[in-house]
Amino acid sequence: MAITLPSSSSIFSLLLMILFISTPSSANLVLKVSESTINAICTKTLNPSFCLGILKPYTDHPHKRDITGLARITIYLAKSNATNTSDQIHSLIQHTHNPLLKERYTSCSKNYDNAIGDFKQAKKRLIEGNKSGLKDAAATAMGEFNACGENFRQPPVDPSTLQKSNKNLLDFCSIILVMTKFLP
Repeated sequence: MAITLPSSSSIFSLLLMILFISTPSSANLVLKVSESTINAICTKTLNPSFCLGILKPYTDHPHKRDITGLARITIYLAKSNATNTSDQIHSLIQHTHNPLLKERYTSCSKNYDNAIGDFKQAKKRLIEGNKSGLKDAAATAMGEFNACGENFRQPPVDPSTLQKSNKNLLDFCSIILVMTKFLP
């Protein structure tokens, strides 16, 4: 009795058919982010070296190498930084004796509360696949950080690290805005 083995082309066809049957849609396919994509994103941001410092460490995580995963991480880091800076601002309000600085910190506190809400919206829009909504949320958060920074263009000088933190958050928003152009 002779046994016939299937040809390699029929095995390949069978594997392709199994792949398509087990994958409900092409939307579930995860495209890995290459180093050149990260470089393309970062070169378009306000601060490319900051961007590279944020994105490159996360490309080694197997479940987070797709662009949506990197966007999710970036939003999380931005919201976390905004929350920490908001806590710092509340402390500055309580410990500042200069009434003008206290007024400016209070204004920034409101900006940061709004921006934290914007990051929550950004996460929601990313999950929904709403790139336009994600872009709007990031741009609105960026506006809040710009407004906070504008408070300190005139004397007295802010002796805290708030301006550095504020700049970093502008850079996070810039990354998110550029990423919207690379999302599927």
